[in-house]
Amino acid sequence: MPITYVLDRARNIIIETWTGRVSAVDLAAYWRIYLADPEAISCRRTLVDLRHATILFTGAELAALVRTIVLPALHGKKWVSALLIERAAQYGTSRQYQAFAEHYSSDSIFSDWNTAIDWLAQEHP
Repeated sequence: MPITYVLDRARNIIIETWTGRVSAVDLAAYWRIYLADPEAISCRRTLVDLRHATILFTGAELAALVRTIVLPALHGKKWVSALLIERAAQYGTSRQYQAFAEHYSSDSIFSDWNTAIDWLAQEHP
């Protein structure tokens, strides 16, 4: 799977890593597993590292996945994400996600790991 995560219990954050080519099918499969994890749902603070990924899905596909998978799984809970990017296409997808998730998630986009971690450590869902 091109998306994986680990729980950093010392910082109480989730480190999510995207690598290679990521399709809408990949993201849907990942979100179904991830959002069923009680520890992830309890934490709800994620550093999403997109730097090594090529994103293959469209904004419309992303919006549909948020609407059909994420929203039903959260049951009104809030989330916080630091989105770590390296390329313009990753920035574009991150901005789209921010727009689609704005009513349940507080997100910020970064190009530096340490800055992203520092910001996330101060945020609470």
